[in-house]
Amino acid sequence: MLSNLINEFEDKINLKDYFSYVNFEIIKESVLFSKSNIIFLLGEPGSGKSFLLNYLYKNFNDYILINEAFESKEEFFKLAGNIENKRLLIDEAQLLDIKILEFLRTLSDKGNQVVFAMHKIEGEKIAKLPQFFSRYNEKIYLKPLNFEEFQKYTMSKFIKNNKPELIDEKILKKIYNLSGGNFRLCKKIVFTALDLLNFSLKNSLKYRKIDNCILTMSAIKLELK
Repeated sequence: MLSNLINEFEDKINLKDYFSYVNFEIIKESVLFSKSNIIFLLGEPGSGKSFLLNYLYKNFNDYILINEAFESKEEFFKLAGNIENKRLLIDEAQLLDIKILEFLRTLSDKGNQVVFAMHKIEGEKIAKLPQFFSRYNEKIYLKPLNFEEFQKYTMSKFIKNNKPELIDEKILKKIYNLSGGNFRLCKKIVFTALDLLNFSLKNSLKYRKIDNCILTMSAIKLELK
């Protein structure tokens, strides 16, 4: 019944689902035009770091994206190939051993720009290490969505699927408050609520739209309450 709409909110990277919002555009431009050879792209899990790296990799041919864990220089070059005149995008960089981070830092000394996408707390700690702090580096922060951005994104999906009547502004505000503006969590809440609603519609239960009861059940299922 609602499978197409539910799929719109799956937790996956889909560059065809590009959503332009103010902070994303600012961050994108900041990374593209940064003069620093070391960039720390910092944000909470679900803030859009991986999406941004994939976007840059797919749309600009001077980037190499590394989104797999590696433990040695040899593994790195197997993944990266020829890095001459390339900018390196390192996703989930906080998972790498400090020796590997130091190796990547030496590449930045040799002229490769290295973008470390990391969780905020871990990234700030690494940026303070002497081998990074002593060099010019730039910290760029991904911020949460504001409500208007979240509302625009979500309603565009409901309208696209001819289902705008299934959600209203009050429920959208409650979802936004539950998520704190975290993009991934916003999508997870809507996905879960739609899944529960779909079950109700298929089984002729009383719920006909996303209401407070559906939202409460979604929050409990996601362990938000």
